[in-house]
Amino acid sequence: MSQPDLTEAIRFAAHRHAGQHRDGPVPLPYVTHPIEVLLHVRHTAGVTDQEMLCASVLHDVVEECGVQWTTLQRRFGPGVTDLVRELTRDEPDEEIRRTLSKAELVELRSRLLLEGIARMSDRAQVIKLADRLANVIDSKRTRTGTKRERYIAQTRQITTLIPRERCPALWDAIDREVAGEP
Repeated sequence: MSQPDLTEAIRFAAHRHAGQHRDGPVPLPYVTHPIEVLLHVRHTAGVTDQEMLCASVLHDVVEECGVQWTTLQRRFGPGVTDLVRELTRDEPDEEIRRTLSKAELVELRSRLLLEGIARMSDRAQVIKLADRLANVIDSKRTRTGTKRERYIAQTRQITTLIPRERCPALWDAIDREVAGEP
């Protein structure tokens, strides 16, 4: 298969995320988030690998839009699909969710996220750093109090799991954002 087409990946993500919005007082269309992640991967991290760039913009289409793995495989190839698979959160099943309190569910989801990040390839971890950078910046507008503190603490756990050497520019940008917290 030839190189995946980044323009097609952007169009696909925009189509699949249509009607979704980010959190906040004046919510933007959701697709602005994967495009922001793409821009961090390309410009902050300096990545030119087309599979990584496509996976950056497609990283939420399974989790947020229900896109099937076979659709991604057919449209963008195994390299992009494998990266998106690594970046897609493991979620507890409905039966388990029903048995847990809200606090227990938050803790379980966080543990699953961190375990998933620890298993990711180097390439997926770079994209995850870009995703977290975009989310940390956004969290300053959308999260307050305990939710924000919990998110910043989780971000620190992520930067403990992903070594700075994986991508110093993204890692340092996250560190600056977190350090800027009151």
